[in-house]
Amino acid sequence: MSGRRRRLRNAAATNRLRVSRPLPPRRYEGPFAYKYRTVDRLDRLKEILFNDTLYFPTARDLNDPAEARPPLVSSSLEALIALVIDGNMNAKPFLTNQGLATDAAVIDSLGRHLGSEELLTAVKHSLDPLLQRFRIYSLSKGWNNPHLWKEYAGDHTGFCLEFRNEEPFGPIFEVRYDDVELDITGPDRSEPYFLFYKAKAWKSEEEVRMIRQQGSDSSVSFDPSRLTRVILGSHIERTDAETICGWAERRKLPLSVVSELDIQHDTPLPVR
Repeated sequence: MSGRRRRLRNAAATNRLRVSRPLPPRRYEGPFAYKYRTVDRLDRLKEILFNDTLYFPTARDLNDPAEARPPLVSSSLEALIALVIDGNMNAKPFLTNQGLATDAAVIDSLGRHLGSEELLTAVKHSLDPLLQRFRIYSLSKGWNNPHLWKEYAGDHTGFCLEFRNEEPFGPIFEVRYDDVELDITGPDRSEPYFLFYKAKAWKSEEEVRMIRQQGSDSSVSFDPSRLTRVILGSHIERTDAETICGWAERRKLPLSVVSELDIQHDTPLPVR
């Protein structure tokens, strides 16, 4: 084998993702979780402060086009066919056993005709509606993340919300950062564990998230005492800071507002 061909083969092996079965998400145990926001949608902040509600977007609404879409594989054609048959059974609870058996036979025949690659492609497309069933509220583990201040809080012109991680707020789960292909044909295939996986390139976000199930409303109520303070970015406009301080003062449960620059000394901004 030529040296060039050997190098290409080794490079391909190095770039190939390892296969892993999606693991159940880990419960986040940190004392606080943080939400970074720009001032472009201060109406959302007003909803949070006065109506004690959070907006949960779908996976499609989030910034990452690969959000909740990690690379998926199957251990075998038979396992993939079994996955489709199970999905069909769950989608058609009204069918008799005979009807389910007929569907299973059709799926088995069609799956073997298509083969693993085409059937897996079809399964991936079928997951798109599933993404619409789940709503995701993304948070982070820290208030002082430079990447998040830049990308999600207008380069320090926005703000950061601090939530106490205690019941009934949550539950909050950690995101797993790993460059893997997920085998969706394992024993937990009915569980949406893939929603808690992201590529290592996003690791700096230190994301944790809450999930809401199918049919849930985009606005979710929370215990107002779990929002502990608002942290203003170091370059926030004075008028925006004054608006936020005024809202925090008028809230039923008064809320501390601090500056990113002063937080180490826990010095509140004057409320106007």
